[in-house]
Amino acid sequence: MRVVFNIARAELRYFFFSPIAWFILILFLMSSGGIIMGNLAETALQQDTFLELQGSAFNGFLNLPLTRVVIGKGLDTVMMIFFLFIPLLTMGVINREYSAGTIKLLHSSPLKTRQIVLGKFLGVYSFVCLMILIFLAEVLILTFSIKNAEFPHIMSMVLGFFLLAAMYVAVGMYISSLTSYPIVAGIGTFVVLIMFTMLGMLFQGTDYVRDVTYFLSSSGRVESFLSGLITTKDLVYFFSIISLFIIFTIIKTKSVTESKSWRVSAGRYLLAFAITVVVLVVSSLPRLIGYWDVTRGKINTLHENTQGVLKQLDGSPLKVTLYTNLLGYNLGSGLPTARNAYLWNFWARYRRFYNNMEFKYVYYYDVNEGDSSIFQAYPGKTLDEIAEKYAEMYKTDLSIYKKPAEIRQIIDLESEAKGLLMEVEYKGKKTILRTYPDPEVFPYEKHVSGSLLRLVNDTTPTFKFLTGHYERSPLKFGEREYGNHAVNKASRGAMINMGLNFDTIPAVGSGRFKPNDVLVVSDPKSLLDNAIIDSVKRYIDNGGNAMFYSEPGKQFIMNPILNHVGVNADEGTIVQVNPQDMPHKFLGLIAKKGSDMADEQPFFYLRNGIVKACYTAIVGASVLSYSDTTGFKVEQITTLHNNENTWVERGLLVVDSAAPVFSTAEGDYRKEAPYPVGLQLTRKIGNKLQKIIISSDADMMSAARGDGRDYGNAFYSYTVDNKYPVYHNFKVPTDIWLTIKKAPAQTLKTILQYVIPSLILVAGIIILIRRKRK
Repeated sequence: MRVVFNIARAELRYFFFSPIAWFILILFLMSSGGIIMGNLAETALQQDTFLELQGSAFNGFLNLPLTRVVIGKGLDTVMMIFFLFIPLLTMGVINREYSAGTIKLLHSSPLKTRQIVLGKFLGVYSFVCLMILIFLAEVLILTFSIKNAEFPHIMSMVLGFFLLAAMYVAVGMYISSLTSYPIVAGIGTFVVLIMFTMLGMLFQGTDYVRDVTYFLSSSGRVESFLSGLITTKDLVYFFSIISLFIIFTIIKTKSVTESKSWRVSAGRYLLAFAITVVVLVVSSLPRLIGYWDVTRGKINTLHENTQGVLKQLDGSPLKVTLYTNLLGYNLGSGLPTARNAYLWNFWARYRRFYNNMEFKYVYYYDVNEGDSSIFQAYPGKTLDEIAEKYAEMYKTDLSIYKKPAEIRQIIDLESEAKGLLMEVEYKGKKTILRTYPDPEVFPYEKHVSGSLLRLVNDTTPTFKFLTGHYERSPLKFGEREYGNHAVNKASRGAMINMGLNFDTIPAVGSGRFKPNDVLVVSDPKSLLDNAIIDSVKRYIDNGGNAMFYSEPGKQFIMNPILNHVGVNADEGTIVQVNPQDMPHKFLGLIAKKGSDMADEQPFFYLRNGIVKACYTAIVGASVLSYSDTTGFKVEQITTLHNNENTWVERGLLVVDSAAPVFSTAEGDYRKEAPYPVGLQLTRKIGNKLQKIIISSDADMMSAARGDGRDYGNAFYSYTVDNKYPVYHNFKVPTDIWLTIKKAPAQTLKTILQYVIPSLILVAGIIILIRRKRK
């Protein structure tokens, strides 16, 4: 080993006496310093600007953790240009020995070929590490410039940088051994490094070969380290590729001194390559991969709530079939060429915690019955002719796609949009897991968890909306309806995609409700007959959970039900005069009890001090008066602050004319306390906590008013005991402030980008001059 270190020392000394090496070092420091310190200066400027404009209202970079945005983004850019410098260092590491004739001395000495190659690798890598270490001094400054910087995350980024550099050096050294021309070696190294990045896109449409090229590709490997996730798969990859090219260099260098046939060297190359491929494939088996998420919020790991759902599976196979429609949306993410990206970019997080998963792929082309849009777009063409052209356009083999008659015998997709979707099967039960027509394509954790809960639970809670009196419907998509947040399969926010069901019922009778079902009566516009009112009362008396929405002007329709639980929707409409909008439109403040109902993201931010308050959009509401005489505990969840511009209008209210005027003669009145427009009622019945939500505005949950705005799915979650949806809010980042101002940051940038490299340039000149004199 001492011999190896002596060769490495000699190689390192060569670089200190090489003008090219000094030039590369200075150029690298100037470019990297400008990039990473430029990020700091830009962010400091933004922070100072926001503080000047917003003052205490500025809460820091809430959605942009600075460890990732400033340091991570800077390192990512530096690594992207890093491969420009390595070929210039490695292009002569082997071939200059041939040019100078010193290779004969090395071979005639008692040194072994592997000692020569390892020594040279360590020598070059030592100089590259010196470059990185000087650069890391800048990263250290950045670390102290960020309040609560994630130090383990930064160390993960640094580890990725060192591993990537070692791989580049190994590749460059091998290419240097193939030619006696340094320029050719430099260009060849550029080409090979680019090829390694692009390997993951080659032959992805070919079975078996796709895995070989994907596992050999360097694309995405260092990005895992940058994101704060260290895996054994990526560690093995870098060590394997480094070892492979060192072995290739040894084989090439040794072949020069041997008189054996070229077949011997070819056999050695193939053996080394085959062993590497096997190692990479085996190390990528899901059950053999080890993970270390070093981020503070564990953002690279499934949320503990999602893990809890996976733990409900008993180890039986979870079968996932991907259905790709050649004529449907998100086709690009379902093609055979995207299969590895589908498995590793989406499912890998889930296979980490449940590795007994089986994957199938079904390709087809079809349209829904009655959908003529594609025929209108391509007039005169049959579906088969259109499919043929689509296959040609997307460079995919039409023969693997099943025709409409064939796919319809396998699965009924008429209720779906027939885009890219997955069928998940567990112990004989099946459910659909959808993708979405947006840039992110694949579902979130809450969608996967909701689908899994459908499989592991005997029944799925259903929200049953009373119908027959012109109520708001969960099955319609008008601006006043609830279909968008209830059953819109194309929406990520729809509850049907998170595990819940919706239906309408004409009456509330025995046998219509299962234990987990919830009754919803939303803004009936005609009188409810006594039979329905009595059946709703019995439902309440039996402990059923419910949601009731009333509207101003129709309080008398809902009050017979509301009075049964001690609540009354008072006459009149709350108005809040303002010059920007109609007086019956205002923001309802969500009280603490309301924000405690569920773990919706706005409520999560409120509890963590990121936002000051949460609101919902009200369009016409009345005051809800209440008492606790019926055994329910009543608490306010939505209120409106009292002020001189707010009152209850009892007279004729014309919202699209002149602003209303307060008039006691017409019965208008103001309240000293906040105006309650939303209530939460609870009482204990046996072992169950009965929950009822009442709102004096039904528009707040409509599509036109943002589907509840900050409430989101809280009402639904609360009334099913927060079992659905499965929330996955990660810890709020704390590295959201810089500790440096814009002027010092700009000064640091100038020093590290220009002054320090200039000093190093002077030192290099002195060393080179002294060397030349000697």
